[in-house]
Amino acid sequence: MDYLFAESSDTAPPPAPPGRNVARQVGDVLVESRLAGMGDADVRSNLARKLCRLLPDLPPGGADTVSTVAVRALEQLARDHIVRVREALATAIKDIACAPPSVVATLARDVERSVAEPVLRCCAALGDEDLLDIVAAAPAGWALSAIARRHSIGAALSDAIAGSGHAEATGILLDNTGAVIAEPTLESLVERSADHPDWREKLARRPALPRRLALRLADFVDLAVVETLRRRPDFDDSTVAEIAATTRRRIDWAEAPESAESPERRAVRLHRLGKLDETALGDAMSWNETGFVRAALTLRARVAPEVVDLILDAHDPQAVTALVWRAGLSMRCAMQIQTRAAGIHPRAMLNARQGSGFPLSPAEMARHLERYGIGP
Repeated sequence: MDYLFAESSDTAPPPAPPGRNVARQVGDVLVESRLAGMGDADVRSNLARKLCRLLPDLPPGGADTVSTVAVRALEQLARDHIVRVREALATAIKDIACAPPSVVATLARDVERSVAEPVLRCCAALGDEDLLDIVAAAPAGWALSAIARRHSIGAALSDAIAGSGHAEATGILLDNTGAVIAEPTLESLVERSADHPDWREKLARRPALPRRLALRLADFVDLAVVETLRRRPDFDDSTVAEIAATTRRRIDWAEAPESAESPERRAVRLHRLGKLDETALGDAMSWNETGFVRAALTLRARVAPEVVDLILDAHDPQAVTALVWRAGLSMRCAMQIQTRAAGIHPRAMLNARQGSGFPLSPAEMARHLERYGIGP
């Protein structure tokens, strides 16, 4: 690096090779900062900004000595004990796609919101592996919300944010058209929207929303959501008609004369009529009638009411799924019952295999039921 400190000469220098001018600029910035006194936080903040401006012109990956020196200086600044120095670096580096991964990874994990948030939200140099690690560490809500606002989010990261249990970040994710959300994750969010009404209209606006999930959203009898679904240009007339019919049926369920019956009596009457099916259970769950759901599982699975209560109150996703399977209902119904009747946390919920199949074998489900005294 002697050329960084070469004395001037009266002889005109030969043309500098590519990168030579940038190297000299890096050297000048470092020398200038050292002479100005690196103990001064303002000097270090200025150094951070100047080095970031030079980053795009440096050889990538620390390919030469100058790049290595610049990256090491930035790494030290990313650990500076003065917050405003780290803030200056974060603000300057957040829009630089070639930013050193080690520097942005350190800033993204900073405990100060003013430092980490710009990098989490904007920095393209922050890879999915780092972002997944950050989400897995259960950070503060503002950090999750910042990640959910990123311009582009892959399916794995979307799944991690949705599974974090943070309602605000999940709502931001749903509003983000640059986020790829896999269908199983969308299905889980539709089910969980029973407890988060503000998600429903966001879900109804999601691009490429599968028809079956649109119909499931219509189950909630949320007229604003239904209207959003009906206005979507990508649904045909039959889908729109089915959305309207589902909404009408849900309203009829609540307004029917027999709605004054006790949940248990209504379940027994429908069972005798052969109408205690998934449609009836879905209608009941849309109105949070968990008493009806418990009575229906008792009748369909042919087990004692106290055993059904024991399984649902234990928040045991495998046992709940096995109980629904014994009742002759689908895995989709099992997912609804896990979240709505058993109160199982989204991150603990047992999801369907390949979108609709039971994730446990019949033998495995029988073993889970045996733990609660339910035989073949």
